[in-house]
Amino acid sequence: MITITHGKAALTVKPENAEPTRELLALIDKSKGRKGRKLPKDKGHVKHDSSKRHFPAFAPGMSTSDYVARYAALNGHLHLAKVGYTHADRPAAMYDPTQPEVVELPCEQ
Repeated sequence: MITITHGKAALTVKPENAEPTRELLALIDKSKGRKGRKLPKDKGHVKHDSSKRHFPAFAPGMSTSDYVARYAALNGHLHLAKVGYTHADRPAAMYDPTQPEVVELPCEQ
């Protein structure tokens, strides 16, 4: 590890990163007091924006694994982590309108 001192800052870097760090510090010193050139952005990192997600419509009889697969296919442009659904042996839960989920009791006053 190499320690580079610049003003009040002390940077400890690996030997292979020492020269690029010195060049960066020289560039910062050169552009002090005026607007220098902008530093390049890292192009490998894609910012995750959840507002750009697309959600598939859930159809009766569709299993959860089918839904997850359709979701992954629609959102391939987001580079999501590969998720495997292991509980695909059960059918999706369905709402049965003949049996209410909530029963309201009459109010007594």
